Amino acid sequence: MNPAAAPRDLESEFLGEAYLELDLESASQARSRVREWLGPDHPHYEDVRLAASELVANAALHAGRQRPRDPAPQPPDPAPRPRNPAAAPHGLVLLTLTRTGGLLRVEVTDPGGGPSEPRVHEAVPVDRERGRGLAIVRELSAGRWGVRHHADAGRTVWCVLGARSGLPVRPCG
Repeated sequence: MNPAAAPRDLESEFLGEAYLELDLESASQARSRVREWLGPDHPHYEDVRLAASELVANAALHAGRQRPRDPAPQPPDPAPRPRNPAAAPHGLVLLTLTRTGGLLRVEVTDPGGGPSEPRVHEAVPVDRERGRGLAIVRELSAGRWGVRHHADAGRTVWCVLGARSGLPVRPCG
């Protein structure tokens, strides 16, 4: 069984979605949205907040640099349910948080356009400021992360966090 797949007898609960600008400042907005949707008292709040921040920053660094930025991107009107994840407009990323049982799924959809696949850098020099984002996400999610490509050239990078029997969970706090 794919460890990221939700069991069929459990229904996913939509916790929130937000369109954020495709730039590094949006990482802090991602942290704020997770606080709003999950709350700081949730046992996996810090991990989810960090994972969301790293995924948004990664999208800004890689998808954002390949495309010219729109002068004033306007996010679509909010919807009560998640939209088509491949519909992240040019200049924006879509951050989505869902819960299935004890698992939390963070997804960041960007318009794509980067020349390379998202990948974990195994050996990053200690004096380098960048290159650790997906390694952090991999550790937080116990390896439960991946990339989904969309027909319109967009992509979604996702991770699953939370308690699940047989898989290690990083302690909070």
